[in-house]
Amino acid sequence: MNAETITSVLGWSMVINFTIFFVWVIAMKLMPNLTYKTQSLVTSITREEFDLVMYKMMGQYKILMLVTHVGPYVALRIVLGS
Repeated sequence: MNAETITSVLGWSMVINFTIFFVWVIAMKLMPNLTYKTQSLVTSITREEFDLVMYKMMGQYKILMLVTHVGPYVALRIVLGS
């Protein structure tokens, strides 16, 4: 695999991951009760704990995307000069 292919894969992977993230954020903003009710069927958690866990997971997901996708993508673009 050459550097251009890796850059392309990272770019599309970023698009997919940011789409998943934005759908998650929109679901939590527009349908917070539905998301809480569906998750409370699986585990017993209070609403406050649920909100805290979701906020924490969103932050961790964002950091993971930055470290594993955005950073390497930007570095490859700089190295390739495009």
